Amino acid sequence: MAYADWQVMAVVLQSIKRDLGLSDSQIGAVNSAYFLGIIVCTLPVAHLVDAWSRKKMIGLMALAWSGFTLATGFAGGFASLLLTRLGVGIGEAGYAPGGTALVSASYPESQRARKLGVFNLFITVGVILGVIVGGYLSAHHGWRTPFVVFAVPGIVLGVLAFFMQDYRLERDAGQARAHGSILANLKLLLSVPTLRWMYFGLGMFAVLQVSVGTWFPSLLMRAYDIKEDKAGLVMGVVTIFGLAGPILGGVLADRWHQRVPGGRMRLASASIAIAAVFMLLVLLAGLDLSNKPLMMFCAAMMPLHSIFVGMAFPAVAATSQDVVPPHLKGLSWGAAMVALFMLGGAWGPLLVGAVSDRLAGGYQGLAIGLAVTGVFGFIASWAWFVTARHVEADMARASSLGLSESDEKQLASGHRSAVTNANLR
Repeated sequence: MAYADWQVMAVVLQSIKRDLGLSDSQIGAVNSAYFLGIIVCTLPVAHLVDAWSRKKMIGLMALAWSGFTLATGFAGGFASLLLTRLGVGIGEAGYAPGGTALVSASYPESQRARKLGVFNLFITVGVILGVIVGGYLSAHHGWRTPFVVFAVPGIVLGVLAFFMQDYRLERDAGQARAHGSILANLKLLLSVPTLRWMYFGLGMFAVLQVSVGTWFPSLLMRAYDIKEDKAGLVMGVVTIFGLAGPILGGVLADRWHQRVPGGRMRLASASIAIAAVFMLLVLLAGLDLSNKPLMMFCAAMMPLHSIFVGMAFPAVAATSQDVVPPHLKGLSWGAAMVALFMLGGAWGPLLVGAVSDRLAGGYQGLAIGLAVTGVFGFIASWAWFVTARHVEADMARASSLGLSESDEKQLASGHRSAVTNANLR
């Protein structure tokens, strides 16, 4: 639901633009406001995830982003739309750190990427819901309707999140682990070479992927003069192929990691480079919309792009957990989300919109703007290739920064019970 609430904006952009009289640059700014909310709030919320409670922060964040999603449906102009999307971003700030930390702590390290692959699979499910259901509701009931409808399940799930299992970190029998300040913990994270390179790569990855997710439905609508329901259906079908990405990437990343400690990041490096190539091939369609063989070729490239983009994320998420002690897992992925949005996601859509406006808009202007973002995919690939060189040393270093996971983690389900080391190692 988090990603459905985000992605529905992409499929209703054209309708919002017409209804509220906005420019491409203003639409880009609205999307950037969402990411600004995440950037500002993710680190303090991720710190609370580690120091207080994962399930409680997940529940509170779900209630917050769902409330602002509901408010988006009542926006009356650029300013109110900007503020409501900022609020959705603030609400979603703590979900990824809390969810990633909870999942990674609940399974053996050797299975971490594939389990996070299942978790991240539902990013794609959310995207499909957003573009298909959101597009249908918008086309038949107006662009405001999807925001109202999508807010309801988020509120219900937010309440249910308070009843999930959680874990606590312990140092000695029955004594909760002391937690350092957020600045001290951030300094510790940024001293890890793996994380520095990985965070930079995430930002470059986001320029490509967030921009494509934001603008591709509008590209289809401009090129073929179709409504948002058809554009959403096309985007949804393409994204369905992407369901294979997180699962396939998680399994392959774990296998490569067992052979080489940096194998997960090597998989991420290769997959994002291939995804960037496929995206650039898709945009060849801008050369001649009447060339049917070219259109068919480009149509085949987009699902392949979706698959390879999805393969990268579980490997990156697992690595962020591999190289830190247990009490920093939430903050580690929280910092990753800040890097993803601040270094790329927040300004990528704005860059595409500005390029499009500079070239007088239309299909070709938007296609050229998206083509520019493909370059950043190759930069991400290079950064993650460098990341892989540091993983082995930083995994060893993480063991010296805190107690082992088998000593520190305890799962609770209504009552506290010991979990065997074999299940937690």
